[in-house]
Amino acid sequence: MAKATPIRGLSAHAALREAGPRILAGRLRDLQRCMRGLSGGLPPAAAVHDLRVASRRLRAALLLLRRREQDAKVKQLQDSLGAVRDLQLQIAWLRGRDEALATLRKARLEKAGRALDRALLAWRLQALPQLLETAAGKFSGRLSGARVRKLLRQRLLRFEERLEMALQTPVSPAMHAVRRTAKQLRYLFELVRPAFPALAKTLLAELTPLQAALGK
Repeated sequence: MAKATPIRGLSAHAALREAGPRILAGRLRDLQRCMRGLSGGLPPAAAVHDLRVASRRLRAALLLLRRREQDAKVKQLQDSLGAVRDLQLQIAWLRGRDEALATLRKARLEKAGRALDRALLAWRLQALPQLLETAAGKFSGRLSGARVRKLLRQRLLRFEERLEMALQTPVSPAMHAVRRTAKQLRYLFELVRPAFPALAKTLLAELTPLQAALGK
């Protein structure tokens, strides 16, 4: 997995009017850096994975900075990447086990690849310019302010509720919901770590292996 670029100047007292543009621009740069590895045609599995992670980190930044109106543009790209990623994983697993089914999945992968091409074009022509404009805008509050704390509490409670449901009924949809929430929490706390260092250190140490275990 590609590591997120550290964002300078973040602290417990950082004002979001200054930190917000750096946070959003940093996450955009990470996503664009992942895209530079694409050379046309269907991207390799590792590139698709890195792009998907970068898009999730960007969505976490939009959530933190209360720019959810831009979220749908990033989610569209993430969903297209997810469709390709899922099929790539299925084909790899089916190889040597069920070649007929693997062949059917390859046909679907070609279709998903064309949809991803369209999503990447829409990203470059529409979403990226709008997000760059958003990154240059004005943000209010502090990284350790009341609004950020409220958001973190809400997401922690959601994670706890979904985890409890999954423990009571350990079926795939419930486990998947826990994994999605764990990812969002992880990427949020990567951003607010300078403001809540002890809490972030504890949570990130727990969430990272949990996310990996659920993925397996």
